Amino acid sequence: MTRRRAGYRAACAAVLSMVCMQACAWLGPLPDAQLDRTRPLDRRAAPLRLVGPDGRVPRATRERITRRLAEIGEDNLLARHLAAMEEVSPAPLVAGNEVGLLVDGPQTYAAVFEAIERARDHVNLETYIFDDARHRGTRLTDLLVAAASRRVTVNLLYDALGSMGTDAAIFERLRAAGVQLCAFNPLNPADSRTGRYAQRTHRKIVVVDGRVAFSGGLNFSGEYASSSSAIIRRGRPTIEDGWRDTHVQVEGPAVQEIQKLFLASWAKQRCPELTPAGYLPPARDAGDKLLRLDASSIDDRPGETYVAALAAVSFARRSIDVTMAYFAPDDRLQEALVDAARRGVRVRMLLPGISDFTGILHAGRAHYGPLLEAGIEIHEEPRAFVHAKTLVVDGIWSTVGSANWDYRSFADNDELNVVVIDAEFAARMTALFERDLAPARRITLEAWRARPLWRRSVEGFWRLWERLL
Repeated sequence: MTRRRAGYRAACAAVLSMVCMQACAWLGPLPDAQLDRTRPLDRRAAPLRLVGPDGRVPRATRERITRRLAEIGEDNLLARHLAAMEEVSPAPLVAGNEVGLLVDGPQTYAAVFEAIERARDHVNLETYIFDDARHRGTRLTDLLVAAASRRVTVNLLYDALGSMGTDAAIFERLRAAGVQLCAFNPLNPADSRTGRYAQRTHRKIVVVDGRVAFSGGLNFSGEYASSSSAIIRRGRPTIEDGWRDTHVQVEGPAVQEIQKLFLASWAKQRCPELTPAGYLPPARDAGDKLLRLDASSIDDRPGETYVAALAAVSFARRSIDVTMAYFAPDDRLQEALVDAARRGVRVRMLLPGISDFTGILHAGRAHYGPLLEAGIEIHEEPRAFVHAKTLVVDGIWSTVGSANWDYRSFADNDELNVVVIDAEFAARMTALFERDLAPARRITLEAWRARPLWRRSVEGFWRLWERLL
């Protein structure tokens, strides 16, 4: 299905261009994070902040888990990362979870659609783009209407900008079926709920019955109808379908934490009063994964995803693998990457070779020179659009989320990254990263220095505007 809009970045640029004289007043600053990489980090010093199946974990249990984690991992890499994150993130670690890794649209939609079909109490969705997504002939709209018809409470929070190209008939049908709809930061200045135009919800959240949650990089739109591997095999450059993206399925106590984020977003947007439902059922132990939710919002948790990314890179000792849809870092994050490479950390980046908005693509390429000079590997995928936002550090610390490495995600949007502290999950993420690198094109420093003048000029132009892209 061909999209009727130019894409996320093009839409943002269009709206901002109409109000460019006031844009600077709306754009949030990045936090002034002060990270001392040379200071010793000792995870044994104090019990971790943990949440478990029964809420707060007893102190004795926290101390036992703290001691165990401090001893895991060669050279205490795990203990080091736990200590670093404790210092920069207000969110606790959540114990007792299972995490499934979902790759591309067909696999993700299959899992999400199945969960909605089985819903008995409620379905809560928060997304940047909501369109009539399909999987194997099944429409998301049909599933939500069917859920509402069997008296399942369905609440949909969609971004007013991201979903502005969605057919109004889709929303009308959902509303008629009893689905509660709410637009995040309406674009109409006359609407009393209109907030900062630059602030959008870029989170992708689905919670079903308070028992299973989904989050990551995928929107609900037609680009995900096909697997990216099929496009790559054909070798046909396209952004119409087969986007390369990553999502996670979560079960366990962390579902409650994700649910609370949705409920908070719904409340702060002054959406219709929620129908009573079992939104926070008693949490159950579902596995052995430790999770942390990095959820940023300029309303109450500004810059959290930025500080977490900066800390993960700054305290890395062995490896950093980044897959990023929109890459236009600020000076501090770029310097952290360069510093990591120069102290011997292997840094590899998988970035798009095609994009739904070429402005951010060129702005990101303007940063390649210093990164390549430091020895960082940069690979571009020129056949299927890489829309994933993932990070794996030292084979222990992984994130799958919605936040890009650019100003808009870090400073303006509501974002959510799911952090998994687990070597086995990190190994799966690394294997996926290796698979993605195989068909990609590596950018060498020699080739980059030899690129034509017109490309340098385009990159320089777009870098001037990267703060607004």
